[in-house]
Amino acid sequence: MFNSMFNLFCYVVLLCLWIPFLSGCNQSQRPAGLPPLHPCTITVTQNGVPVNDVSVQLLSKEESIWPVTGITDVSGNAVLVTYSRFQGVPIGDYTVVLSKRLTETNTSVNESVSGITQVYSVIDNKYTTAETSSLEISVKKGRNTMSFDIGSPVRVLVDTIRPGT
Repeated sequence: MFNSMFNLFCYVVLLCLWIPFLSGCNQSQRPAGLPPLHPCTITVTQNGVPVNDVSVQLLSKEESIWPVTGITDVSGNAVLVTYSRFQGVPIGDYTVVLSKRLTETNTSVNESVSGITQVYSVIDNKYTTAETSSLEISVKKGRNTMSFDIGSPVRVLVDTIRPGT
């Protein structure tokens, strides 16, 4: 009886010592200087149809060291995060940059083209850089939502990769 009570006591003591350590492991430390963040969701559509897997990036019009990104889901919605893991966006004015690429590998029996991979952009090039994007959002205190319809779907060849190169 004494042995089982002693073992139980040891387990309880070990558990009590480990709980504070384990609970701290999952908490992300906020970087020094990270401003308050506000929920922000951006919806991307092409001719009214939601587009999934679009990389969304907000580029601050003021000087900011805090990268803001997100990826659209099947409904075309991207919940934005700052610094890769903190949900929300600092207050400010941003240019919105979008990108989505698809790859296709040729599996032809013709050896001259077999294995060639082509990379396509399915977002109009005018939305893929800060210099050319006309998409903007002004993040305010509180919940922020914005929808962008970026017109007709496109398919622009951006790279060709040959086997062995």
